[in-house]
Amino acid sequence: KGVIMPQFALQRLYEQTRTRDTYITTVVGQHQMWAAQYYHFEQPFRWITSGGAGTMGFGLPSAIGAWFAHKDRQIWTIVGDGGFQMTLCELATVMQEKANVKIAILNNSFLGMVRQWQEFFFEKRYSGVQLQNPDFVRLAEAYGIPARKVERREDIADAVAFAEATEGPVLLEFVVEMEEAVFPMVPAGADLDAMIRRPIRRDTANGD
Repeated sequence: KGVIMPQFALQRLYEQTRTRDTYITTVVGQHQMWAAQYYHFEQPFRWITSGGAGTMGFGLPSAIGAWFAHKDRQIWTIVGDGGFQMTLCELATVMQEKANVKIAILNNSFLGMVRQWQEFFFEKRYSGVQLQNPDFVRLAEAYGIPARKVERREDIADAVAFAEATEGPVLLEFVVEMEEAVFPMVPAGADLDAMIRRPIRRDTANGD
């Protein structure tokens, strides 16, 4: 009870923002794939992502660009803790321009997609994927940006409501299950019939 599954966090984010015309940007990695699965886009051209280009750090700068283009719309960037740190200096731009960009960090303290490959195919011999992160809340506050750390799923709704009610940028850090994997997954070079499915049936969108 209380542990945040990343899928659950994104499902709740969708449910609380769906009534507004919302643009979503992402970096690349597990959070990107979960956003595609659990944030149910209802209008075209609302998901801004780098696809398979692998451009870590894309999320925050692209959200700033989306805000400049659509200042009357709601802009959220969904990022992982690793990719966010590659362009976190753009928090200075967010502050200076007073950009109304909401930041949702899914923090699992890993480079999650690489970790998943090392778990599935290299017997969990983790190398270069475990992260020692900064305090993201204090980092945002150093730039004058309101921020909250969310560690229990019971607190997600209040945190998103806080971000929605705050004029200007807000950073939310969701501390999520560290070793959750993205499914389905096709191993490199394999056919579709070799697809890896979730081994144990769980309703992750409901937090289980």
